[in-house]
Formats: sequence, structure tokens, C-alpha cells
Amino acid sequence: MNKRHGAGQRIRQITSATNPLLKVFRHALAEGTTREGWLAVEGPHLVEEALRAERAAVQSVIIAAGARTEFRSLLARVPPPAEVVEVPDRLFRQIAATESPQGIAALVELQGANFDDSVARHDALVIVACGLQDPGNLGTIVRSGQALGATGLITLEATVSPFNPKAVRASAGAVFHLPIFTAEKARPLFRRLHEAGVRIVAADRHSPSKLPEADLRGPVAILIGQEAAGLPPEIAAEADMAVSIPIRPGMDSVNAATAASILLYEAARQRGFNY
Repeated sequence: MNKRHGAGQRIRQITSATNPLLKVFRHALAEGTTREGWLAVEGPHLVEEALRAERAAVQSVIIAAGARTEFRSLLARVPPPAEVVEVPDRLFRQIAATESPQGIAALVELQGANFDDSVARHDALVIVACGLQDPGNLGTIVRSGQALGATGLITLEATVSPFNPKAVRASAGAVFHLPIFTAEKARPLFRRLHEAGVRIVAADRHSPSKLPEADLRGPVAILIGQEAAGLPPEIAAEADMAVSIPIRPGMDSVNAATAASILLYEAARQRGFNY
């Protein structure tokens, strides 16, 4: 059964848990992506961010019957090529990956970002996540990067995926806006950064060089290491300089997301917050 919504687009109603599309949604919301690489997101804020992002194309939307009126204006913004499906509330709860589902989810295709557009530019500010394992930390770094003028996020191999569901939620939708490059090999990446004239700055709590003394203007890549161990020696050796964050005596360090946010803020301050 189909019903119209918005500017004449139809909503298809599904009531069977064995429907193929619902199986795709169930798997994707649990894993973060579909087999095609489409991103699965849940909740009105993430769906809205996907709809307004230039790099994102919403492919399918699923709405709980009880939430249809609440999200009427959001559904009206779904582009006509996308499929919109309504399911009973109980069925949506079975599909959802969150403890308190809000009744709307979407599959989103992200356009690939261009490495040179993000890195080979006079104002490049790139975050390189080196082995981070906590998706919440990585998602927070994506959010801070988008807020503070980063031009891209790069993850090395063995780093948690920025498209992990928890990372996407922690990013608050910034994952749709900040160019992201995943699972890069360290040596080729650092070679490309150096060839592009990008200075590599390592966050190192043991460095005698303090962050306020560092010049973070011009093309810069900031290396952020694992939550507990920091940067491996072979990765830290690639840096042109290492900086530490001045913290109160008796404290060992701040966590990876906080460290990244502090370095990004200092870089933005030095650049005059010229986003």
C-alpha cells in the first residue's frame, strides 16, 4: 500500500519483518554501512544533517508509523528519487540499533572526497587518527574538526572506522560534512603529506615543546595516537615536530578526543578563526 507525502512522493508501507529492505536496514544500522558502502543513520538530527549535506545523497528513509506526523516536515525534504517506507512502531524498534529509537532512519550515500582538495592547499588542517579504538573519541574528533576548520580527517590502518554507528552519533552529523579518508597506509600517506608541503605535528604528552609555542599556521597535519599508548615510535618519527599540552601537575594526560580538540582550537586561533 502506498500513500503520498510532501510534494507528491509516495510512502510505501511494510508490515513484514522478513522484507528484504528491512533486513538491509537492520544489518546496516547495527554495522554502520550497507554492503554497497551506504551509511546507515538513525534519529532526526542525523537524517536532517544528511539531507542538508552537499556530499550526501539520501537513498532510503524508514519511518515508524507513530512518528510520521512528528517528522512530516523532515519527510517533505526527502528528494523524490529516495524511497520512503513506513513500518509499525514495534517493527521499527526491532530494526533500530539505539536503546530509545526516535522513529526515523536513513541509508545515505556519501560522495568520495578528493585528497588533494583537502590536503594540498595553503590552509590545510588535517587530523590523522593513528590507531584510535574508541568510536566515541573518533566521532568527537570529527565533530571538533568540522567545527574548528579542519579540511579533512585521515585514519590509518587499525583505526576504528569513522562510520561505526557510535562514531557517527558522536560526530553529531559532522561525518557528512568533513572529508574523510580511511584505512590509509602510514608510509605512503606521510610521503604524500610531505610532497604536498604539509608539516606533520605529533601530539606527544612527553614533548618539551609546549603547544602555545608551536606555529600551526600553513598546511598542517596533526597526529593523534591511541587513547592509552599514544603514537607508536615509527609513526612519531615521521613528524616534523611534537608538541605537548600544558596540563596541571599530577595529571598524566587528557584523552585523545580532548587533545585533538585543543590542538584544533589552537590552530584555529592562530589562523584567526578564518573558516
